[in-house]
Amino acid sequence: MQAEMVILVVTWLILVAIQVVTPWLSRRNVLFGVVYARNSIWTTPAAKKLRRRYLAFSLTGAAILSVIGIGIAAAMHFAATALAWIQIAAFLLSICLNYALIVAAHRKSLQLLKEMGNQQELTQSKVTVDLNKLKPQTLVPAAYGLVLVPQFFLALVLGFQQTSADSWVIILALAVETLTVLGAFYLSRRARGAVRGNPDAEPRAGKVRNSVLYYLLFTGFLSQSLLVLQLMLPNMSAEGQWWFVIITLTLTLLSVSFLPLVYILGTRRLAAKGSVLNDNQHWVWGMFYYNPTDPALFVEKRLGIGFTLNMAKTMSWVILVGFLLIVAGIVIISFILD
Repeated sequence: MQAEMVILVVTWLILVAIQVVTPWLSRRNVLFGVVYARNSIWTTPAAKKLRRRYLAFSLTGAAILSVIGIGIAAAMHFAATALAWIQIAAFLLSICLNYALIVAAHRKSLQLLKEMGNQQELTQSKVTVDLNKLKPQTLVPAAYGLVLVPQFFLALVLGFQQTSADSWVIILALAVETLTVLGAFYLSRRARGAVRGNPDAEPRAGKVRNSVLYYLLFTGFLSQSLLVLQLMLPNMSAEGQWWFVIITLTLTLLSVSFLPLVYILGTRRLAAKGSVLNDNQHWVWGMFYYNPTDPALFVEKRLGIGFTLNMAKTMSWVILVGFLLIVAGIVIISFILD
């Protein structure tokens, strides 16, 4: 029970940390999903006030949810089932709260853009790019995705050696996770690129894509390893289980902090140059992209690291609904086998 509590608390703190730093996980000429002409927007008093307000409300909300969650858990004597439901409820409420805060900040940012008046470098017209000046992207080899295959077969071997229903729930989760990560890897790799403004307006766009691809494989392999280790838990001593907790937390913290740190120290520091395409009208609340004229299925996120779907494409909805159905299926099967 102590090990489970440690994992629960650390997982909660990681979620809160990710939500708190979300405004900083964007290019410096983007403020809460709204693109500006230059990086200087980030240091204006209005932008600083907006970020401070988001930070204060986000941390306050997390603190209130923590106190309520601890109170309910104590009233239920920290029962394992109660803790699981409290964790799920707290996660969902926290995500909804921060989405609401981002939406409010996005509207304020749009208002700020209007108050600043016309910016010559910010254009809604198509930008002409000399293709001869574009360097061809060398993408991560497709064969690298095979690194996720061996652990799945290892899990199958371990599963056949056990009779517990929980083991097969873990294997099912591992199978879905492997397919999801591989699907995201190959779709992101084959996604059509789009030049937003000009190559200097989003510097290192190619390197950002490769870093996301490597990160997908790394986190996929890591989460696979943790699920495989869970299959080994029944045969572990109490000391071995604590080592499992320590390894889990260490690797999780490393994986969560690595890519944001590289992004903030690298790509985010680069300044946008030349004409910047103003496509703010295609970003709903600064988080969801909807542009029927854009052929790309995946586009770089405005807030956060990685890619998001172009929701104007039918395939985007197929991918989204399919993923949600798979997750719902795992939850239902888990309750049936429990």
